[in-house]
Amino acid sequence: MNQENSVVISGLLHFTSKGKGSHKYFPFAVRHENKWTDGTTRKDFLSVRAFPDEIQEKLKGLEQGAPIKVTGVLRSSRGSGEMYLAALSLDAASGELENHVKLSGNVHFVKAQAEGETGTGKYVRFAVRQDNQELDGSPRRDFIVVRVYDEQLREILAAKQDGEPVTVEGTLRSSRGSGVNYVRCTAIN
Repeated sequence: MNQENSVVISGLLHFTSKGKGSHKYFPFAVRHENKWTDGTTRKDFLSVRAFPDEIQEKLKGLEQGAPIKVTGVLRSSRGSGEMYLAALSLDAASGELENHVKLSGNVHFVKAQAEGETGTGKYVRFAVRQDNQELDGSPRRDFIVVRVYDEQLREILAAKQDGEPVTVEGTLRSSRGSGVNYVRCTAIN
């Protein structure tokens, strides 16, 4: 099975630190706003890391709050396991806001806090495991966290076994409590 991992997100640039620091990437966030089910505005701060020099240079020329569109792939940090968007391109945003994620890999059932509840309902949490390679050819394994709120989608997930191939579509979100990023599932196969 070919693994897919594609993300398109647009919103407002939010700097999370000054300059590049001691990292080999430039950390920032995309502030993505949309109407929530209760009519309020939901603000997600989506973690992004810019590794390519050309994207880092573009960021240095932008102001806080600039409308941007980022395309990239989801990764999990080797140290903390937190999920972030690795930017592959950065452009000025125009038109309607975008937020779309599509990934495929293998089902990985998480044992800790597999179920939860937010203001929008109950969810089941799992991860899509992807086996990749670093630029130097060394192996890399990412666990992309997904929350499934819809009852029918939870039933589809329940019928799957750990390690079974899976494709997920959804939107990138940040938890209102912890700020941790996750994929909110809208389709699962």
